[in-house]
Amino acid sequence: MLRILLLLLMMFPSLGKTAYYELGFAGNYRKLYLPSETTRESFDATVSFTGSFAYYFAEMAAAELSYTKGQSERFVPSSTSDSRTTYDFELIGMDLVFTFADRKAPFIPYLKAGVAYFNKKDVTYEFSNPFFRETVELESTFVPSLGFGMKVRITDRLSFKVGVEAWTSDSIDRDPRWDVAGRAGISWFL
Repeated sequence: MLRILLLLLMMFPSLGKTAYYELGFAGNYRKLYLPSETTRESFDATVSFTGSFAYYFAEMAAAELSYTKGQSERFVPSSTSDSRTTYDFELIGMDLVFTFADRKAPFIPYLKAGVAYFNKKDVTYEFSNPFFRETVELESTFVPSLGFGMKVRITDRLSFKVGVEAWTSDSIDRDPRWDVAGRAGISWFL
């Protein structure tokens, strides 16, 4: 991805003259209660945070580097043994971002596509009776990613950003399922 960006800059030196940067921070939280046979609640909960840095090499095109850290937890109570599964992950992404309005517009829709690298994928299984705990480290892998969303201009440099992103849970050659996350955050144009 970096090579493509450098090649574009060498082929079209005028693109570098419109360069500007964007820093972003977004979060995601979801809690879903599931039907349970006990009085205690069964649930799925996910929280993640993403930081990003985008280099706009043209007015409406950028290369974006992002880092996401998160945790997903499933708790299922039982009269015999409670179970808890915790999934910790770190995701590093490199995307091409295409906007459909210039950076001074009040609303800026965007579309992005690229590749992400699961730097960390750990799953911890825990049971209460008898107590058992095991952590399994899954293989790090490159996966495709895509997303879309909208930036709403608050000031000349500050925007509110909402979007949806998707990536595969495993490499594309293993017939994976797509993971989807809604994100909301802010971004600063530099």
